[in-house]
This record gives sequence, structure tokens and C-alpha cells, in this order.
Amino acid sequence: MISLAGKHPAVYQQFLLGNFTVKKTGRAFSNIAIDQAHEQNNACVKDDGGAVGLTQNPQALRRWMVSGPEMTRLIEEFQASIQKPEMESDLRHHEQTKSTQVTYFNQVKALSNVIEEMGNPFIDDSNDLLVLDSRDLADPAVINTMRNIMKS
Repeated sequence: MISLAGKHPAVYQQFLLGNFTVKKTGRAFSNIAIDQAHEQNNACVKDDGGAVGLTQNPQALRRWMVSGPEMTRLIEEFQASIQKPEMESDLRHHEQTKSTQVTYFNQVKALSNVIEEMGNPFIDDSNDLLVLDSRDLADPAVINTMRNIMKS
């Protein structure tokens, strides 16, 4: 990947344009790799019967390769026509919801309160190793192990 820009500039440009994933839904961050999308389409065509025997029968394999994508499109089109339309689809990432933001805010506030109550552990000049939320001292053996790791 490091040498892609020099060795294959056309492919590199496609990567920069984002043409390395498939967007199957309108949701943010829901793109999947192209090969994964192919596998999903293959699974849709194979369904329950699988592709047993296709490799032994060249005609059946060729027929499946040619008709598979079209069969998948038709199945998806049919499923879309019989599904009830969704009420306004929420296309946000799950962390963009109000409840997630409120939870995050409360957790940051709780951490800030602990730091204010117990003092900032990052400016502590002590040689002790302690658990941040409880201020419990670590076992001396653990402290010695950590010091030896830091020296090496």
C-alpha cells in the first residue's frame, strides 16, 4: 500500500476517491469491502441450496456466473417492493444520537469530578504506582516490574 501511488497511480487515485467500498445502505460508516459485497450477493443467489456441484459442471458454473448478478438484482428489487416503507430512516452514526452524547458528557463530567476531588494524577510527583479511580497503591512487585520494563 505504501508504494501504490508510485507503482499503480490509477488505482491509487481510485482509492483517494473512495472507490474501494460498496455502500449498501444510506447509513454513515456502513460501507463494506467490495469482496464482502460480492460474497453477500453470492450468498443471496445460492440461498439454501448452495453451489454444490457447480465446480464439476462447467455449464452450470457458467450459467450461475452469468445469471447470478441479475438474479440478485431481481431478488433485491422484489424484496424492496414488498417491504413496508420505513418511517424516516435515521442515517446518523449511532454515536450521533442525543442519548449517546448525553451519556458521554456525563461520563466526562464524572471523570473531571474525580480528578478535582482526588487531585490530578498526572502532576503527582510520587514514585508510587496507583489506580487512578481509587488511588489504591499497586503491589510492590508490580511496581518493581514496571520500573524494570521502563529501564529496558
